[in-house]
Amino acid sequence: MEFDELRKIWNTQDQQPMFVINEEALHRTIKGKKRKASWVSDINEIGLVLIAIVTSAIVFIKNMDTDNIYAYPPAIWLLLTGVYVLYGRHKRKKEEKRFDRSILGDIDHAIANSKFEIRRAKTFIWWYITPLAFPVMLNMVMNNASVYKWIFTICGFILSYFVVRWGMLYAQLPGLRKLTKLREKLLETPEEEW
Repeated sequence: MEFDELRKIWNTQDQQPMFVINEEALHRTIKGKKRKASWVSDINEIGLVLIAIVTSAIVFIKNMDTDNIYAYPPAIWLLLTGVYVLYGRHKRKKEEKRFDRSILGDIDHAIANSKFEIRRAKTFIWWYITPLAFPVMLNMVMNNASVYKWIFTICGFILSYFVVRWGMLYAQLPGLRKLTKLREKLLETPEEEW
């Protein structure tokens, strides 16, 4: 918990410690967490869109003069993925406006962005890797790709899966747990807390 801004005050009447929260400092900390969660979502979305569109364009340009029709399905899928991510970004940005600009509203906003990223990471294999792997492998079979291309391609898919999984398990889920605990702590009444 980030209650570094907490000041301890001794209540001399009943000799019990009391705690006062510096709300301004706490709100600054929560706004920082909200900005970080939003920034992570922005970077992931922009990165996915750029990768999808640039890779799709490269595949189309490279295969323009060939009869290799098996190269087009992965390129089309990547283009559709980029459009899908852009649509999700637009929807997420629109939903961000519904949060009020209070301590609780900002923490709810950060939690929503964290959940969005976790949901994307959990479904990454279904909407990105699996649909893309099938036409890529088919293209490699039809073009008698070398063993090195097979190894490189399979390792690329496996690596992308584990990188996304690692980010979810070691960055996004712990961050969500911290935000949720902080939200619960803020909603506790003083009688329950002390």
